Amino acid sequence: MGLTKRKDGWYVEFPVLDDGKTLTLARGTPGARIKRWKTGASNKTVAKQQEAMIKTDLMKGLVKSESSRCMTFAEWGETSLGLEGVRTLRSYKERVHAVRLQLIPFFGKKPLNEIQAEDVEAYRAQRRLRNGHTPSLGTINNDHIILKHVLSVAVRRGHLEVNGAKKVALPDPNNERDRVLTEDEWQRLYEAASPHLKPIILVAYQLGPRLGEIMKLTWDRVDLQRAFIKLRTVDTKMKEPRLVPLTPAVRETLIELAKVRSLTSNRVFLYKGKPMERIKRTFRTAVRKAGIEDFKFHDLRHCAATNLRRAGVDTVTAMKIVGHKSEKMHRRYNSVSEADLAKAASKINTYLTPADSLPSATAVSH
Repeated sequence: MGLTKRKDGWYVEFPVLDDGKTLTLARGTPGARIKRWKTGASNKTVAKQQEAMIKTDLMKGLVKSESSRCMTFAEWGETSLGLEGVRTLRSYKERVHAVRLQLIPFFGKKPLNEIQAEDVEAYRAQRRLRNGHTPSLGTINNDHIILKHVLSVAVRRGHLEVNGAKKVALPDPNNERDRVLTEDEWQRLYEAASPHLKPIILVAYQLGPRLGEIMKLTWDRVDLQRAFIKLRTVDTKMKEPRLVPLTPAVRETLIELAKVRSLTSNRVFLYKGKPMERIKRTFRTAVRKAGIEDFKFHDLRHCAATNLRRAGVDTVTAMKIVGHKSEKMHRRYNSVSEADLAKAASKINTYLTPADSLPSATAVSH
């Protein structure tokens, strides 16, 4: 007990009891264990002073137990990525990227319980892309959302009491898009697309599934006889099953794909016999070749929602097809063009003024 001289300096030892929260001095107490501290002093007199301070803190119950030490964000971040509920998220790859390449480098050494609102604000302010440019507000918000969820899981598991990320509001990125292809643009895009891309964009344009729902589609989800795609709960972003009716063009395309389906993979959309994972580059190439500007793959979902409305499909049915849970979201994807407005005005005029009661040109001139 007491001071011990070692090669790297003086150490002090005390018998202590650990209740999981604090260490207390416990000389002659059954169950006590020896705890050693390095004083950091090379001088015995200074070491004795450190010994006295540690003893006083032990007697007052001021020394925290190691088991009560709050883990760092880096420790919890990696732990959270291994949780079953996280690993099954559809956005798991995106989460891994954000946690390991963005959040851990910034928050890594900080204990979870020390992450405050100002730390989150500092992260948002310093966030940069690899080229040093400032990312879009939507990208920063996405990191923020992932951080909130990581800390919320820590709260639920008792590792944290307050989620500092929740105290910082997410600014509205105002990134609602209403880009819808004209008929001519769609034809140009389809013709410019590579053979393995054509079926994918056709499904997206006519039916509106999300890219992930399309890319992971398997043949057991396709009913060519009844002309339906049957998405399960695990297949959809909203975690709700969905029946998607096939248009004649999509059904015919899937029939052709079924003729050359792989014997080793159940996935519908393949490239050189293997399941496709990404199409960003080939889609961007098709858009460029077609001479189309400001158009993203997700905009095909807008096209589908708009085409359903123009075809006269009621809102509830259209929402079921494309997988929208709220009318507000569906309206975001449902674009109204000048031509739509002109047709509406024409219909109103026809309704309010029957043809046989329209004034003649002569009457109007008077």
